[in-house]
Amino acid sequence: MFITVAVIIIVLATFLLIMYNMYSDYQARRDADLRAMINRARNTVTETEDLLANQTNLPYSKTMILLLRHRMLSALKRIKQDPHAKSIDIKIEEQLAQIQQINTVFTEDLSFRPPESDTAAVAQLRAIRKLRTIIRHELHAGTPVDRADCLREDKRLSLLIIKINIANLVERVVELKRLRQVGTCRQLIEKGLEVIKKSGYKDEWLMNKADVLKQLQFDIDHEIKDEGQKEIEKANETDEQQDEINQLFAEKKKW
Repeated sequence: MFITVAVIIIVLATFLLIMYNMYSDYQARRDADLRAMINRARNTVTETEDLLANQTNLPYSKTMILLLRHRMLSALKRIKQDPHAKSIDIKIEEQLAQIQQINTVFTEDLSFRPPESDTAAVAQLRAIRKLRTIIRHELHAGTPVDRADCLREDKRLSLLIIKINIANLVERVVELKRLRQVGTCRQLIEKGLEVIKKSGYKDEWLMNKADVLKQLQFDIDHEIKDEGQKEIEKANETDEQQDEINQLFAEKKKW
């Protein structure tokens, strides 16, 4: 009898120990997952703040700003699960106020401003790629921003990428033309015209740049033709001079 009771106690103790270890492991995994989730949320807030601060370098639409604000609001709500987080409720209220203000009073300025340098262009393209990734992610996550508006914004950003690349290409062509690097210059012109044509966008700015590239192409072809004609004339002039010299020093005929 005593042995039976001892065995039962040992089995129960072992079972309780196993259950305790399992619960401890569950708690540890849950805490680790929570910390990871909160860290991702903090990174999301930081990245979104950086993108919002970039409005001076890129034309942001109302849709894009609302999407970023809702993204930040969602991240702050996840951070709120951290018992050590401070002033989260205040930050959440601030985001709600910002969203309300954007919905009520917001003036868009979507005019395209070409980048001032290659470095600025690279920074703009990197930011646009991030924004397009965010649009896809937020649509999948169920953003409260209208889906059709988000898809239109993605299309606008796609056009913006083409404009930045074409703006850089035109500047490059002008510089190469000045340096008389005709071969590379013509290749870039053909590439630029091909990109504009294949884009399918009926955009006034792009059409204007297509006209600029065509004019540059015409000017280069005209210069090449003029130079070729000058070479021919120079060669003919050299031949005439040589004939005169030959006649001057030719052996005189005896009469």
